[in-house]
Order: sequence, then C-alpha cells, then structure tokens
Amino acid sequence: MAPRYKITYEYVGKYFTGWQRLTYDINPLPVQNVLENSLKHICNKEIKVFGSSRTDSGVSALGNTSHFDIDQRTSRKGKPLPLLTTDELTMAINYNVGEQYLDRVRIIKTEIVDDNFHSRFHATSRTYLYKILANCGKKQTPLELLDRVLEISFILDVNKMKEAAEILVGRHDFSSFRSKDCTKNPVRTIEYIKIIELPTPEIIRYHPDFINCSKEINNNVNHGLQYIGIEIKAQSFLHNQVRIMSSALIEVGKGTITKDQLKEILEKKDRLAAPSTIASEPLTLIKVSYDHKKNIENNIDNNNNIDNNSISNRIIKFLKKIF
Repeated sequence: MAPRYKITYEYVGKYFTGWQRLTYDINPLPVQNVLENSLKHICNKEIKVFGSSRTDSGVSALGNTSHFDIDQRTSRKGKPLPLLTTDELTMAINYNVGEQYLDRVRIIKTEIVDDNFHSRFHATSRTYLYKILANCGKKQTPLELLDRVLEISFILDVNKMKEAAEILVGRHDFSSFRSKDCTKNPVRTIEYIKIIELPTPEIIRYHPDFINCSKEINNNVNHGLQYIGIEIKAQSFLHNQVRIMSSALIEVGKGTITKDQLKEILEKKDRLAAPSTIASEPLTLIKVSYDHKKNIENNIDNNNNIDNNSISNRIIKFLKKIF
C-alpha cells in the first residue's frame, strides 16, 4: 500500500490566489496547484494534495497541513525510482515549487502517517491570528508592513475588545458572521478568542515617522502605537467567519459597537447585522492541531519533529521572519 504523507508548511498569502486548486490558468497560482506541480516534478505523475484549511486569497499560513499518497516514483523514461525519505521529500518539494514561489511557500516538515489519516477531517482545531496596527494611518505605515497588518488611525480599547470577545466564545449559530455562500450548518464552537499585544516590528522602531513615539511604544503608553493580534481557535470555521468576527471586535475597540450590541448581532443570525468583512492579508493560519496518539505514527525521527513551543512563541518567530 502506498505510504501516506502529511506535510506542515507556511506561505505568504499575498503571492497566491488562495489555497484551493483552480482548473484554469491564473497568475499567481493557488497554493494547492503549486504543491501538486512540485510533486509532479518529483514523481513524474499526478499527485493529489488534500488540505486541512482552504485559506482565501491573501491569507497567510504559518502551519497549514495537507496529506497525499505516493505509491511509486519513476524517471522520465518510466524507470522505477526509490521513495524518498521524509527529509528528502521536504527538500525536494521546496526545490521544485518553481522560481516564482521560492521563499513564498515552504514545507517545514514531512511525516509518514496512518493510511486512514485525513488532514482536514482529523483536525481537532485551527488557530488564526489577525494583526492590527492601531493609531497609525495607511499613509504612515512603513511599506515593509503594508498589506501585512490592518492599519487603524486611532487607539483601540483593548479591554472592551477582550470583554466583548467572551460573547463569541462557545457554541453558537454564527449566521451573522459568515458569507452568504457558505455551508448550510451555521453552528460552530469557538474554543477561545484572545486579544494580545504583539511584539512591535523592528522596522517601526527605526522608521523616521515613528522615532518620536518609540519611547511610548516601548513603555506601552496609550498615545503610542498599538500592535494587536486577535487570536481565535476552533475546530472549524465558516467562510470569512474569522475576518467578520475580527471586524466586529475592532468596531467594539473603536467604540462604534457596544458589548450588548455585539450580543444582539449574534442573536439576530443575520449577516447584514454585522460589520463588513475586513481585509484578508493581515490574517494568518497559525496552527492546525491533531490528536497525534490516534492519527500519526510514533516512529518519526526526532530530528523531524516540529518545534513544540507555545503558539505565542511561534507567532513571535513568524512575525520576526516576515517583518
């Protein structure tokens, strides 16, 4: 039986037309097309990649996952070739993604998993992070950060956002927080929503527009910049749910929506009651989690194991990498 592989990988969403495969030519390609094209180069045959999370155009990932089967590799002349080790397969996929996508999508780790493992249906949770740079207009934002954060030109009330976020935690009908063209069942369970202070990008500290407020940034004084993350975890989400919920919480931070009004929006179960869907580029899929005891073999070499630091530490590493 062909071995089944699970890959964990990252990508910068602005360079892709979403995750899901398209049957027509488009530039840039979706992530799924890029991965399948790379595997075709390696195996000289079509390999179908199954994803855990079909992120929208513009959405990045620090830890998306997929699975696929490889029963045989052949040369261009049809001669059988040995299967690659997991480390070799990681390097081969990264090498064959194509010049346009080098350093824009990267396989972090490859594992051999159980034959019935499914990257989407066996996922126990997905964690997203939405990044906001507050008290900073779009024209002030350093170009290095442009389209990677949502710029807000005034201070957000973080405490009010934290209080309001609790309304959305738990099992609810999220009809108000999903796109029209979505699954029939609008009920989802939100495990947690965290409003967190992210480490200030280094470029901010040295950018000429912000030299005068660097002291306020370091001391977290209210009249300095705010770099805020909305971290949301659930087993699964509705289409655009994270972006619409983040939009509503930002409105709470602005003071245009109260905590009670947010509760009313949830109870109305009407998409028109909630704020508009905000930009996709500041959103990152941080992690997809599994019950490893059930689904993944325990004989993976320790050198292949992904860093098991807390999500917060991985977020910091990711932000330092892209900024």
